[in-house]
Amino acid sequence: MKLKELLTGTDIIDSNADMELDISSVCYDSRSAGPGSLFVAIRGFKTDGHKYISSACGLGAAAVVEEAPQGVDIPYIVVKDSRKALARIAAVYFGHPEKKAVIVGVTGTNGKTTVTNLIKGVLEDQGYKCGLVGTNGNMIGDELMETERTTPESFELFRLFAQMADKGCQYIIMEVSSHSLALD
Repeated sequence: MKLKELLTGTDIIDSNADMELDISSVCYDSRSAGPGSLFVAIRGFKTDGHKYISSACGLGAAAVVEEAPQGVDIPYIVVKDSRKALARIAAVYFGHPEKKAVIVGVTGTNGKTTVTNLIKGVLEDQGYKCGLVGTNGNMIGDELMETERTTPESFELFRLFAQMADKGCQYIIMEVSSHSLALD
């Protein structure tokens, strides 16, 4: 996919990258970088992805999305918020799966798991195929998939939406943690 396609809808502040560059994959963990990948450097609570740009380059990353130029010899795209940019990039990369199903989000202090499972059950009783994103695991119909977080990082979330769309889910019901809302 061309870099300019991946960046559709992303607010770019500055760039020295060739927008015709072919991108083979997208990652935000430098250990997942490979030849032709786009590395998105995200500031986290434990570490800052900007520290790992050189590592991503060493594994073959073709370009980096960052919040400030780091002086590393790699084509860059500077954005205000790389976490938001990753979500927009992921939506494009996976073909906008969020547009292929109705998404129902449930948030609150208590009861998210119960409410999402009730909604899923009601919709399935009406004959709809549903996906579920939640604390106890992610589901496509009756197929249970393990999960690490209530709300996955945007890239994993869009990958999951794409899998659900590919398997014919008409509804996606998800628990939305307040932590994930705070992180956009």
